[in-house]
Amino acid sequence: MVKNVGDGVSSKPIRIRAHHLLCMQGFQGFGYSKEFTENMAKITEKVLQNPSSFIKIVNGSDSICECCPHYDKGICTGESSSPNVIMFMDSLVLQNLKIEEGSIVSATQISSITKNLDGQTVNEICGNCSWRKKCLFFQEKRL
Repeated sequence: MVKNVGDGVSSKPIRIRAHHLLCMQGFQGFGYSKEFTENMAKITEKVLQNPSSFIKIVNGSDSICECCPHYDKGICTGESSSPNVIMFMDSLVLQNLKIEEGSIVSATQISSITKNLDGQTVNEICGNCSWRKKCLFFQEKRL
């Protein structure tokens, strides 16, 4: 499905895995590699600075994962982030935000619905994430 993102150019929605919706809220420029960090910054800026952009929420690899050094043919190979753990985080986000996988939402909607997550829920979702000490969203929401 093609959506108009408000800049006169039609484009497909950006594929974002569910837990990355939270990561994007607290992203500060840290990452697994230079390429990953640059890609995460570019996508985060595009989404957060352009409220008319559209996002397709997925439970699996996305546009951010593509530049991760732990990404191999659609699978996370990081030692501390097995695919099952990451997909469980995605599932928790989908469940708590009451969003179905594959939903297409605007950037504006993401900001408003992620703000509704309470500290206990965010701690359950992000509790074992290696980035939580550097994540502004997690720090604001933790108990």
